[in-house]
Amino acid sequence: MNVVSFPRVRECRDEPDCTFVSTDADERRLYRFALQYEMDGKSWATDIWAYSPKDAEDRVAAIRRSLTLCGQLYAEVETDAPTQL
Repeated sequence: MNVVSFPRVRECRDEPDCTFVSTDADERRLYRFALQYEMDGKSWATDIWAYSPKDAEDRVAAIRRSLTLCGQLYAEVETDAPTQL
């Protein structure tokens, strides 16, 4: 099994690839962060957009407190920036 050290990889790069950086309506930079969770003995992953590592941690804390299933998705419309609720 290969292990990737994210801090080590991050140290050798100035910025993430452009696919993982966006801007909001106020032109503030957003970054894509990976999330991982365990269920039924398996690891699952998803991602979120946040302004910084601290903002990502705050969003994870909010998810832990208030996550709700909204429904099944059937399609996706591409936009220039992530949609904020």
